[in-house]
Amino acid sequence: MKLNCRNAFSDLPYENGNEIPDALPMNIISGGCHLYGYLLKPDSRYDAPHPTAIVFHGFPGYTTNNDLEYALMRMGCVVVHINHRGAWGSEGHYLFTNLIDDAVAIAKWAHNPAITSQYGIDPDNIFLVGHSMGGMTVLNAAKHLPFIKGVAAIAPYDLAAAFEHGMEKELFTMIEIEGQCLKITSASDVFENAQNNYHTLSLYETYNHLKNQHVLIVSAEHDTVAPPKFMNRPLAERLQSQSDCGTFQYHSIKTNHSFGGSRIELSYIIGNWIEELYAK
Repeated sequence: MKLNCRNAFSDLPYENGNEIPDALPMNIISGGCHLYGYLLKPDSRYDAPHPTAIVFHGFPGYTTNNDLEYALMRMGCVVVHINHRGAWGSEGHYLFTNLIDDAVAIAKWAHNPAITSQYGIDPDNIFLVGHSMGGMTVLNAAKHLPFIKGVAAIAPYDLAAAFEHGMEKELFTMIEIEGQCLKITSASDVFENAQNNYHTLSLYETYNHLKNQHVLIVSAEHDTVAPPKFMNRPLAERLQSQSDCGTFQYHSIKTNHSFGGSRIELSYIIGNWIEELYAK
C-alpha cells in the first residue's frame, strides 16, 4: 500500500510493534541555529519511499496543526514539523524574513539523499504545507525549491496586503500580544522587519514562480485575521487564470482563521490533494 486518504481518520489494527507509526524528535540547523521539532513515520504497511509533507506553523503557532499532521501520517505520509527560529524552544530570534530561510533549509534537509534513505522519504514527492504565516512562508519558499512537488497554503497571511489595506495596527498588536511567547529583541524590531520586507514577501507576486507549480489554497470565509478578500483571493484569481504547466486548486470553507469547526474537512482537502498529485 502506498497512500490512502480514507485512512486519515481511521485507527488501523496493528499485529505487532514493528507496524506501529512513530514520532521521532528532530533537530535541524538553519542560520547557525538549532530548530527543534518532530518527524512522524507511517506504519510499515505503507511501502517506502513515502510522500512527505513538511508542515509550517503560523504566528506564533498557538493554532496547532497536529491533527492534520497525524491524519497525513495515518494515510501514509512522512510528516516533518519543525519550529522556526525563536519559536517554541528553537534557537535564534524570530523574524519574518527568517521564516523563508528556515523553510528552505528544512526542505533541503528532507531532500538530502542521506535523510531520504534514513526516513523513507520520496524525494520526488515532497510537499510544503503552511497555515497563516506558514502559508506565506511556503508560498515564498517554493521559489527556492524547484524539487518540491506541491505547495498548500491554509488561510495564508499576506504582509503586503496588511500594509496596503491599513492593517498595520492589527499586525503590530498581533506581534506585541501574541508574540510574547517568541524570542525577539522587541515587537518594534519584528514589525520593522515586516515593514522593510513586505514588498518582497507579497503573496500576489509569488505568482511568478507558482504558475509552474502545483498549488492549493484553502481560505476561511469568516477569517478576520487573514481576510480572503485581501490576502487569499487576489493570488488565487491570478493562478486560476494561469496558462502555464502548473495546477491550481482553491477551496473556501465556512469557518474562521483557526478552522476550529472544520478540521476534518480541512484534513481531507489536504490529504486528497496530496493523493491526487502523488498518483501523477
